Amino acid sequence: MNGSESDFYHDDPLDLIEASAKKKMPSFLALLLLVLVGTFFIQTTLAQNVSLNSGNPIEFGQGISATTACSGSTQLTITPSAAFTNAANAGSFKFESFTVSGIPVQCHGSDFTINAFGNTDAAPLALFNSTATNVVVYNNAGTFESGVGSSGISVSGSAGRFTVVFSAPVAQSSSIFKITIQSGPHTIPSCSQGGSCIVGSVGPGGGRVFYVASTPFTCGANLTSSCSYLEAAPTTGASAWSDGNFYWSGSTSTRVGTTGTAIGTGLANTNAIVSQSNTAGRAATGSQAYRGPNNLTDWFLPSKDELNQMCKWARGLPWTSDSTLCSSGGLLNSGIGAQGFGAAAYWSSSEPSVASNAAWSQGFTNGTQYDSTTKSSTYWVRPIRAF
Repeated sequence: MNGSESDFYHDDPLDLIEASAKKKMPSFLALLLLVLVGTFFIQTTLAQNVSLNSGNPIEFGQGISATTACSGSTQLTITPSAAFTNAANAGSFKFESFTVSGIPVQCHGSDFTINAFGNTDAAPLALFNSTATNVVVYNNAGTFESGVGSSGISVSGSAGRFTVVFSAPVAQSSSIFKITIQSGPHTIPSCSQGGSCIVGSVGPGGGRVFYVASTPFTCGANLTSSCSYLEAAPTTGASAWSDGNFYWSGSTSTRVGTTGTAIGTGLANTNAIVSQSNTAGRAATGSQAYRGPNNLTDWFLPSKDELNQMCKWARGLPWTSDSTLCSSGGLLNSGIGAQGFGAAAYWSSSEPSVASNAAWSQGFTNGTQYDSTTKSSTYWVRPIRAF
């Protein structure tokens, strides 16, 4: 071997620089070596944002380092998580949630926007609500909230960190090659963008908000979520709903037995009805199949108490309490934003205890609730959603 061993081997890369007295090295090479050494030690603790065309998906469960405009040189850590999602005849691992940590106080008041990308496509991937690509989280002085267009996610947080969970994740984990995070000024979201709502507001689903809760209510498919609003399907514009006449379900004589009547139970009721009988074109299946202008998948047949709130709104009756019944007062379609309601009885997704072949309905002419309406009858339907 030509040359001495000391000319070629060093335990510590920094020794190589100190040996410059023995063997001269151009200054720019010494600087490059220092940069490479520093980069090596950073990469051993955090994975970097993976570049497009890297050929490798990100490693779920491993931190990804990133900086934003508000964080300056302080590095944030994004840790994505995947979960197995069941589907008909198949299932797959989906990008279900992520945590951002290491957020400094100088990011108070900023919006964070998080996107995910595939290997070659420069456009961000859909992550939730079928087509939504931007996850926006507002840092409200250390309290983290969902931002513009982020209905369909839940946000929890503590000091310097937050976690986002997608209600209905879309992207397969194997398709994620890069995750980015940006910060910017806070944008106050409208009701349709996930902000606060009033009766008559256009909701995230493209319908009209008809109920604003005084305190949040339990909602969701498993009654584990928290909601504050109900919106009714629109009857004009793109993807308009037509109330029409529907049978209650495909099974008209068998009791479902698990339906509730309270505000917030409509989605769980609807899912239970469809599980018993998925006959297309019925009150429950039709409501569940509706997507609305914004292609959301959580529309449902309202419960008894939800239907009562919609009746009061449709007739322009002032809200006194949740328990106040709809009546013949007011005028049909006189509520703020109310349209398309007929002088007819409407189905709810709730069953009474009187008979297995009956379901609750309500007349929108006088507000009367009926507990003995046979499921083989055809009544009108208006899908709603809770958020």
